[in-house]
Amino acid sequence: MRFSPLHQAIRDALALLRVTAGADLADRAEQARRRLAEAVTAVPDAPPRALTHIAEADEHLEYGELAEARRSLTAARRLVPGHLSVVPARA
Repeated sequence: MRFSPLHQAIRDALALLRVTAGADLADRAEQARRRLAEAVTAVPDAPPRALTHIAEADEHLEYGELAEARRSLTAARRLVPGHLSVVPARA
């Protein structure tokens, strides 16, 4: 499945911010920030609310607040076209 560049960047950033043993989280946070910045400039018609959440995530990453950054990115992902909603199956 193909996602928009912004949606893919958010997915990549969330993957980079997974807390794993031995990972250099500062380096991963910087990679996530760069990836998001590139995608934001590449998608000029992104939803404004999604951009607001991405900017919040960037600020959290600057201060090493990974949980807060993930929360902001998750909110942004829901606002970008290409997000698949999960609908519970009925019995």
